[in-house]
Amino acid sequence: MPSSTPSTPKVSVVIVGAGIGGLTLAAFLRRLGISFVVLERTAVLTPQGAGISLAPNCLAALAQLGLYEKIARNAQELLGIRVYREKECWGTIDFGLAKRWFGYNVLSIERHEFHGYLYEAAGGEGVVRLGWNVADILGLERDNGDGVLRVVSDDGREIHADVVVGADGIRSVTRRILSRSIGLKSENTIRFTGRVHMSGYTQPLPHLSTNDLGYGHWMLYNDSILTTWPCKENRQWFIGVKRADNLVNPDRSVWKGATPDTVNGVYGEKFHPFGKDGTVKAIVDRSERVIASNVFEEADFPHMVQGRVALLGDAAHSMTSFFGQGACQAIEDATVLADSISLFLDGDKNALEAYSRVREKRAQEVANFSANYALLHTARLAPLGLGKLMRALVYRLVPSSAWMWYLEWLYGHQPVSKRR
Repeated sequence: MPSSTPSTPKVSVVIVGAGIGGLTLAAFLRRLGISFVVLERTAVLTPQGAGISLAPNCLAALAQLGLYEKIARNAQELLGIRVYREKECWGTIDFGLAKRWFGYNVLSIERHEFHGYLYEAAGGEGVVRLGWNVADILGLERDNGDGVLRVVSDDGREIHADVVVGADGIRSVTRRILSRSIGLKSENTIRFTGRVHMSGYTQPLPHLSTNDLGYGHWMLYNDSILTTWPCKENRQWFIGVKRADNLVNPDRSVWKGATPDTVNGVYGEKFHPFGKDGTVKAIVDRSERVIASNVFEEADFPHMVQGRVALLGDAAHSMTSFFGQGACQAIEDATVLADSISLFLDGDKNALEAYSRVREKRAQEVANFSANYALLHTARLAPLGLGKLMRALVYRLVPSSAWMWYLEWLYGHQPVSKRR
């Protein structure tokens, strides 16, 4: 296997993808003094998504990176979720209890702002290479743990590394390359759920008061659901999910040209208590950014490590967004993987496999929970109308303390780096 030449850069780790998982891993590797580079396909980092929910299970890791105080200053703590069935309020889940149970409250923040914090913590433009479209990883077929892996771009550039990490999202190129190298179909095993996701992030709603800060809403309509999460200054991050019509292309992820009218066409006239006139439209019309996309989930979880190539985040275990754990699981992955890479580079040849064993089990548990919770939330967890009854019983009768007790397995698991 060829070694690096003076014109071919060599690092310990190549990270493919400058999303949340990739940049979190980069920030931990920087903290550990491990050389790396992040390769990002896009030529310019532009705002993606709307808001993001950071739950207690990822906040300990972000605190270790020195980011928690900055996040907390610019995010909104989730104090409660009010559940509505059409215009009837079924009750409020007291999420303010989370801090007492888990040490952190759930925080909502504008996604691009949070992404900027991670970009800075990773080392910014000094380590992130934009416009780098990975075409192949050479050396996989005869990888015995020695030599280098050669990461090749579509325009012929190369970077050599000891370890390659695919953090390149739901349609991961890294994962397709791995599949092809072992004779499998060179495509990802994701499936369209039949649902459409519409989201946005608003300007502050001036008619709301400080009494409204921190309260989100789960709006259960007859034909769809809408969730609004509280952000700083009474901004709202809204997420609508409905069954797709026949015009949706299941091979497409993000829709092009989504506008407030796209969302209002589905939800605009529906009720929301935070709308100035009681409608969703009054919220959506205050949007700074709107996106629409199809919802996919994992059909067949891959092994997260093959040789010296590892996967993290959506590249390994895409999941539905109903409980806001996609980014949190990518951060958990990155935290554990950073330690495993450090151990591997120090001579522990089983360290990457250990990462895979730990994270595959955890990710599948969370993905299964998210999928089942989606069925509960949409009243499809049981047949013959029992799904609606189960949903009503959970949201109307289960006390907030029981929610916290149940979520211990999810929010109480808070991995941090053990390496120095």
